[in-house]
Amino acid sequence: MSTETKIIYQNEVFEKVKSATNKMCDLIRPTLGPSSNKIIIDKLPYRMVCDDGVQAARDFELNDPVENAIVKLVREVLVRTNDRAGDGTTGAAIILQAIINEVARKTKFDGRKIELELKKGLEEARAQLLKMAKPIKIKADLKKVALISFDNEAIAEMVADLYFKLGKEALVTIDTSTTMETYVEMTEGVSIARGYISPYMVSDPDRMECVIEKPYILLTDFRLTEQADLYPLMNSMSEAGKRGLVVIAENVEQGALSYMVLNLPTVARIDPQTGRQMRGNFPSVALNLPKVDDRKTLLEDLAILTGAKVFTAEKGDKLETATVADLGRADKFIARRDDSVIIGPKGKKTAIANAAAALRSAIRNETLDSKRKNLEYRLGMFTNALAVIKVGAATDNERKTLRYKVEDAVNSVKSAFKNGVVCGSGLAFARIKTSSAILTEALKYPYRQICENTGLEEELSMPADWAKNAVTGKSGNFLEVGVMDPIDALLAGIESAVSIASILLTSTGIIVESTKETK
Repeated sequence: MSTETKIIYQNEVFEKVKSATNKMCDLIRPTLGPSSNKIIIDKLPYRMVCDDGVQAARDFELNDPVENAIVKLVREVLVRTNDRAGDGTTGAAIILQAIINEVARKTKFDGRKIELELKKGLEEARAQLLKMAKPIKIKADLKKVALISFDNEAIAEMVADLYFKLGKEALVTIDTSTTMETYVEMTEGVSIARGYISPYMVSDPDRMECVIEKPYILLTDFRLTEQADLYPLMNSMSEAGKRGLVVIAENVEQGALSYMVLNLPTVARIDPQTGRQMRGNFPSVALNLPKVDDRKTLLEDLAILTGAKVFTAEKGDKLETATVADLGRADKFIARRDDSVIIGPKGKKTAIANAAAALRSAIRNETLDSKRKNLEYRLGMFTNALAVIKVGAATDNERKTLRYKVEDAVNSVKSAFKNGVVCGSGLAFARIKTSSAILTEALKYPYRQICENTGLEEELSMPADWAKNAVTGKSGNFLEVGVMDPIDALLAGIESAVSIASILLTSTGIIVESTKETK
């Protein structure tokens, strides 16, 4: 094997951008809407069938290394949208493709001028979408939102019921069932407004999550910078046959972060003595302390919940003295890019009950609203119920496909319940008019694609709240007929599409290094 560098100059760049974007988006756009169109993915180490745009995008590759470099940028539209809203990914890709193809109609264009035009149009579109948004107030509407993401009555009812009972801030996660049944388990859980420090720590790349079963949890307000800060503890854990460390600290960086990453099972490194590729065997994840006013109290609360000791500079603690007995425990730890969840924390139940009782008493006696809200937030950590949807099916492939659909339904319902909905089926986008002719036209494409996928006729002259449900055939007010999209998903989609389109349209050169076979 040898490496080869390819350089593409200005006059060729846009043709490569257009070609790569169309190849990728043409594959995934037939899955938009309730058409049940699917994509077969057969790549090591798995085979699956899905109608999930972001999953197909993650597996999409082209043989041309230059076009494949562009595919990686196009993929960001779906991944960013998914990370922010958990839905709306295919629609976002279609808008990007439409922008590129609308620009392609021009014989000559100025990328910088189009970027400014698109960004001005984006602000106008955002304002119009926010004005359209309607709040969700009843469970029946939550169910309609779920049905749009996954046309399954039982699952839609399950997800809507969970959020309506538990509230807008409900903690809901997805797991795999060992049976063919899909059901809900209620357990204790704690949400932390911080995600993993390094993407190398991701253990499930499909969902961009780090999942650690039966974790050991280190709590400290130290800034960890040296390998020596973690080596004694990780070494003693390894010698005891224990794995899975969660570090919640002021920060983990430099040598300390490198030491954690190099020992991850997901990271390959070269043995300096043998020259062979090897991997670590110590799963771990690190996250910074959330930005709250009183981090000391937060650490103490987490210590009660997990049964950990807090290592603080104020008490003169030293991390090199930390032992396994000082670590907190839980059933599972899930870290995402922006947040994390402790499932089944193993602190002493009496200590947790006493802390909750003390907080309730403090809330009753507190007269300042700001302090009362802080106390209520803390009480929520001690009383939060976590719903785990266990997804079951007859085969692994069916289970994977079903899990993606359930995740879509959960994300859609959560987003819609929090911030409201707009008319679905791409109609909200299609009714927007901006000062950018390119963006205004591009926003019509998701609706056109849904009409193509479902056999509906385009009807843009109807009132603003009108929609037609492609599944039931009913037409009328979009809330009543169940054709709606969470506004968060649409905002995330259009913002991601314009962002990546601006990068692609102002790119004037590409440098790609690729490998090739040597004879």
